[in-house]
Amino acid sequence: MEKKLLLNALRGNAVENFSAADVNTAALADLLKDFGIEDRPTGRQLAAHKNEMFAIIIEALDEILPKDMQNIAGQWAEVISFDRDEQVVFKLGQAKSKKRARLSIKRGARSGIYRAAQWDSSLMELDTETFTVGMYVTLEDIILGRVSLAEYYQNILAGFEEIIYAESVKALRSASTLAPGSHIQNISASLDINAALDEAVRIARAYGPNVTIFGFASELAKVQNIQDWKVADDRADIREIGHVRVYKGTPVVELPNAILADGDQITWAFKEGDIFVLPADAKPVKIAFRGEGVLVEDKEPAGGMRWDYSKMMGIGLLLADNVCIVKDAENPTNGQY
Repeated sequence: MEKKLLLNALRGNAVENFSAADVNTAALADLLKDFGIEDRPTGRQLAAHKNEMFAIIIEALDEILPKDMQNIAGQWAEVISFDRDEQVVFKLGQAKSKKRARLSIKRGARSGIYRAAQWDSSLMELDTETFTVGMYVTLEDIILGRVSLAEYYQNILAGFEEIIYAESVKALRSASTLAPGSHIQNISASLDINAALDEAVRIARAYGPNVTIFGFASELAKVQNIQDWKVADDRADIREIGHVRVYKGTPVVELPNAILADGDQITWAFKEGDIFVLPADAKPVKIAFRGEGVLVEDKEPAGGMRWDYSKMMGIGLLLADNVCIVKDAENPTNGQY
């Protein structure tokens, strides 16, 4: 089938005078035609060609997933796709000062725990492991139009975005344990959040000009460039996402949180009282996709079917020495980590 048509259908793009729905219909018709199916397919035909059809869809998905993840996280992350038999290595620029060794935070392939190491070479190697996004979508759902190719792909993209953020938070927690006392700013009656953040950014910039602020929504909502909110861009940011996107020239990235339990009291995955300020000579988060994606049909105990899309991926942090942290002991978020 024509790959360009399938790629546009997965992304939900309209093409020339055709709507996204028309593109989806045309892509599916083209896919069925490859297997000699001209009319509405029968269940037997779908069962016979299920694996080959999904293989074609997954091949296209593998091509666009790293690119689209770069569009989502490109402000603060470098995303590279590697072949399955290729060494997963990021080339690093020269450190601004030989006295300031790079610090990498990487997840161990066996233990799954993020650990720190000094990094003196010009290459950073990442271990990869398999991450999985599960979906209750069958090929019949897609072919018969109950779920569009774009809806199917967006579920996968959102799942990997959530995984990347969660793994980044775990790496940040590991990095925070290495910060010296001089790099930690505690919010108090005499030091408000903006003054504390100003000092953290100033210290971080001493290690390199490129600094990124990472935090959770409850803390970032307190950060403001000016008191009277006369700047239109800041007002638009607050209205659209709840916090400023840039704080005095420094990019601001919101870290998502997840609810682990919601009985009498909600338990969140992460405590939200810390704002991380990362000094880096380049984009601090490194994301590696490796090899081809795999789609596996998984039967649920209750009898339903789930399709698990799995992809090998590695995530790490590259810092120029130590992370800076703004701590808010009064943040009420009850987080497990």
